[in-house]
Amino acid sequence: MKTISIALMALVLSISLFSCTEESISETDNLYDTHATEGDDGQIKPPPTDGN
Repeated sequence: MKTISIALMALVLSISLFSCTEESISETDNLYDTHATEGDDGQIKPPPTDGN
């Protein structure tokens, strides 16, 4: 009886570790998306324009 209660407790605790949110992989990957910047202040350089 003691082993059954310990096994049920372990099962309940392991189930509580899983998340029920439905985030897609692309949303999670966007958190780690990096952009190239120039300078220490992180200002993004504007695209080059035509001289005409």
